[in-house]
Amino acid sequence: MTTPYMPSCFRNLPKKRVKPRNQAIRDGKIEVINEAIVMIRDELRQSKLHGLNIYYERAYLAAITKLEVLRDEIK
Repeated sequence: MTTPYMPSCFRNLPKKRVKPRNQAIRDGKIEVINEAIVMIRDELRQSKLHGLNIYYERAYLAAITKLEVLRDEIK
């Protein structure tokens, strides 16, 4: 069985370094948690403009804190 033709300029390229699977999974989890934190902070900023109740604000801040702790445990 013959291999398909590949130009020499592509044959001699070094292979790209690939992240280990566990590291890629860990980075994905951290990225998702960071996006959730950003979404909650945006929601909190928007709701402050509409006169949010102090108890709701505390709940938002508590949720952000718990997500940050979870993110730090993953690292």
